[in-house]
Amino acid sequence: MPNQLNQNQQYLTLGAGGFFLVVYWIFGYDGITFSDDVSYLELGQRFWMGEEVLTNDHFTSRWGAYIFSGLITFLFGYNDHLASLSSLIYYLGAMLMIWKTLPNPTSRGFFVLFFASNVYLLHFLTKVYPDAALVFWTALILFAAFYRHQKPLWSALLMSAAFFVGFCTKETIVFLAPLPLMLWWLDFRNKAQRLFYVYFFSSLVILAIGYLTYFSLKFEDPLFRFKSIQDGHYISPYTYFDKDWKVMLQRITYSPVFTFVERAYWLWFILAVPGIFRAFKNKRDLSLIFAFSSICLILGFWFMSTSFSYYNPIYLNPRHLIILLVPFSVNIALESKRWMDNFFWNRFCSLWIAFGGFIALGALDWKLGTYYILFAGALLLCPKPIKTVSLVILLILPTFISVGYQKHLKNYPHLKEEFTKAMEKSRSSFPLVTHDFLLKSRGVITGNYNKAPHALALDGLKEKVRLDQQPEEFQVFIYKYYKHAYPEEVGFVNEVNRITENNHYVPVNIFEDKWIKITHFKRVSPLSPFSNSEYSINIEPYSELFSWSSIDTGQ
Repeated sequence: MPNQLNQNQQYLTLGAGGFFLVVYWIFGYDGITFSDDVSYLELGQRFWMGEEVLTNDHFTSRWGAYIFSGLITFLFGYNDHLASLSSLIYYLGAMLMIWKTLPNPTSRGFFVLFFASNVYLLHFLTKVYPDAALVFWTALILFAAFYRHQKPLWSALLMSAAFFVGFCTKETIVFLAPLPLMLWWLDFRNKAQRLFYVYFFSSLVILAIGYLTYFSLKFEDPLFRFKSIQDGHYISPYTYFDKDWKVMLQRITYSPVFTFVERAYWLWFILAVPGIFRAFKNKRDLSLIFAFSSICLILGFWFMSTSFSYYNPIYLNPRHLIILLVPFSVNIALESKRWMDNFFWNRFCSLWIAFGGFIALGALDWKLGTYYILFAGALLLCPKPIKTVSLVILLILPTFISVGYQKHLKNYPHLKEEFTKAMEKSRSSFPLVTHDFLLKSRGVITGNYNKAPHALALDGLKEKVRLDQQPEEFQVFIYKYYKHAYPEEVGFVNEVNRITENNHYVPVNIFEDKWIKITHFKRVSPLSPFSNSEYSINIEPYSELFSWSSIDTGQ
């Protein structure tokens, strides 16, 4: 980015970054993920409706993840897109705080560019997840660390509050716990003022005592929260303690590298390396703060256990990793001249980014592999006048491609409309049978938190068949997005087909398009003299399903 950026232009980059996030929040919305976000939306709504929400489920103790979004839905209606306004505010607040700590227009511009262009950070911008809130609390910890000498009392209060609320949002904030100790060691060596640490540790102890006292009074156990975290662990495909030792060895050695590559964090990881190394050479306080925090988070995600009873490294869900973008983006911004122009660092970064491309190609991800190689080529080979423009385009373009892909894949407004209609038609004698993930999300999808549904999951239908209480007719709602997000749901489709065949149900009405399939089944008597073929089946195909473009592309 040109060094000629003046004071007015740096505000322009901040405004552009904020505008980009706002526009993305408005137009990049692609619906819920039918997962934990639904739980947080419901908890927030229940909290503000005055219901008891705190239980031994460790999700309920993450009140920092749902209080703000719940207030929005309580005031303006039960709408998941509106609820995610909290995520937008968290992102904007984080970006503003970190931008304020940076020393010059160039570093500020690069920070905004790299912070606001990560596809996963943007994907969860329109969702309600604790990780979005944790971006803010991570930024606040680092912001407070920067001002610890100028304003020791206020910085200590801010940092302790950020750690406390961050922990009440999601436990991964503890990965930053070594940071205050590292800063204390740094200030001790430099014989700098250490009043900040007196205030910080004192306020943190007070908060901890209050927190433990609350659980002692409410649940008669000061360690209730920690026990609920431990009890919340279960064996799954994403745990490691129950797997072969080779799986564990892969997880704590090279597997995280593949995750960074496959989940598109590789660029940030590699470009942050010069900033981390240079921090220990130039020993500037700002650089060291973000270098230390990067190291804490990397080691935490790589090695730290999620359990108190056994060693189980955290599953590296790309959603969890978005808090890395705060320190990584600053490391990148502070040493942009190095990786852009320095002979060694430019080649170092270019070659390692290209290496990530070859890993992606080896995993048969041609698009991602090609992208990494293109980025490395632009960084290494483009002339200086057009290098910045090329890299900006390569960073921003995937964000538009990603949101277009997701919106087409899910077509959430269409799902919402048709699912709401199906729910409204359902009644006790004509229930709706659908995927478990849709049934659990029904309140969010329909926007009606209180309505009791006449809907069944697969287990409910099987139970009625077992008790010989099956309805005379019912409708089955299939959302084809399950093939992408929940491939195991193919068992639901197969089991429904088996039940209808074995219990003399015939389809009398079918609506199908690229995204959904709704089938109205009616039961017939096996002693009926009429064959199933005499029932009129009304099939309503979606016109695009048979368009020439669909035929040409094999859809």
